[in-house]
Amino acid sequence: MIVSGARRAVAAAMSRGETERSVGIIRRTFESPHAESSPGDIERILRHATAHVPRFRSLAGTRFEDLPVMSKPMMLARPEDFLSEGARPERLASRLSSGTSGVIFRTSLDARRMARHRAELVAAYRYLGADPFGSFLHCRVWFEVTPAQRAAAALRGQRLYGGEIDEESIRRTAGWLRRQRGAVVVGLCSYLEVLLERFEDLGITLGPGAVSVVLGTGEPMTRRLAEMSLRILGVPLRMRYSNTENGLLGFSEPGGTAYKLDTSTFHVEILDHDRDAPAAPGDVGRIVVTDLYNRAMPFIRYDTGDLGRFAVDGGGRPVPNVLAELTGRGRDFPLAGTPHAPRRATHYEILEPVERIPGLRQFQLRQHDIGRFTWIVHADPSPDLDARLRRVLDEEIGDILECTIVHRDGPLHSGAGKRQTFVSEIPDPEALLRRARPA
Repeated sequence: MIVSGARRAVAAAMSRGETERSVGIIRRTFESPHAESSPGDIERILRHATAHVPRFRSLAGTRFEDLPVMSKPMMLARPEDFLSEGARPERLASRLSSGTSGVIFRTSLDARRMARHRAELVAAYRYLGADPFGSFLHCRVWFEVTPAQRAAAALRGQRLYGGEIDEESIRRTAGWLRRQRGAVVVGLCSYLEVLLERFEDLGITLGPGAVSVVLGTGEPMTRRLAEMSLRILGVPLRMRYSNTENGLLGFSEPGGTAYKLDTSTFHVEILDHDRDAPAAPGDVGRIVVTDLYNRAMPFIRYDTGDLGRFAVDGGGRPVPNVLAELTGRGRDFPLAGTPHAPRRATHYEILEPVERIPGLRQFQLRQHDIGRFTWIVHADPSPDLDARLRRVLDEEIGDILECTIVHRDGPLHSGAGKRQTFVSEIPDPEALLRRARPA
């Protein structure tokens, strides 16, 4: 009875200040094949910002598409310029992100934005086919989680998994899942993979109905993880697209690379790599987001640092609520070509052939300079493995001057706890590209 009472309290808290009408609008946006942001909502947040936020006051009267694009470094330099007048950050809800970049950034959110966030959660999980007030298994790195925090999570119908691999912990987690009906399993892809690999080692499978949704976050999905999700948990892996600054942006379709976006809460643009203008339909560009509800700290034309492309319809027009794919972070791209003629590649083109190599449990590709790379791999050493890794670089990147292969045991995580399959050590790859472009 304690747990069910706690869940009723969570349900009330998530819905407080927001109506079922809002939940319905958000859910229909996810379900619609074509859903645009409301021009009125865009105009309202812009009108508020130009009247009440120092950074935007001088931009009153500017057309939305002519506004400068914001970035995290810009906001970090003078955060007070991006807060609405009278806003008291110490009295507002906030989110704190350090991310893989290690840059600490605090977002302030007003009460209306938090109410919208609760509606987003309810709508999103209903869209995914899960009970938003049900049981959740969260898989991620947990720093200094106390017994009291774990107990509090249990009262909310949640369980925390932090990458434990001992048999007792794994069997307890499996037993907890078996006792649930329609639990959501969500977390960093690498932690999901560790958990499911241990389930596989111990011969653990779950019966139908124990898990309703498996959501990967924060890292590229691997083919192996997708296969294990279906075989061991009985449901297809889906990916969540979100960031700390803005919240839930969208979810991938089962078994696919396309993402449905919540365009009722966010206006999403795909802009050219080199200028603040729309990318050509279907081309990869910078994902730029406008939060339509956060008045305490408006995010208007905010460069998320992510790259992606819109789907296009039969007439060649972009579909505003469907990303055909996410292609990684803006900084997470290898440079191909030569020092005099560099060109942008994408490490997602490398992922697929590498994942097909048998016996390769984990890998990370590091680029030191144009044409110079190191593979760090968790696999049994073999000449065939080394040859295949070098061949992938030759075929996908070309002009390889140096390819070193280092074998290492254990997971390859960054300091933020995420697994990174590609790391660029080139200080400013964009500067190299700019210098190579004709004037």
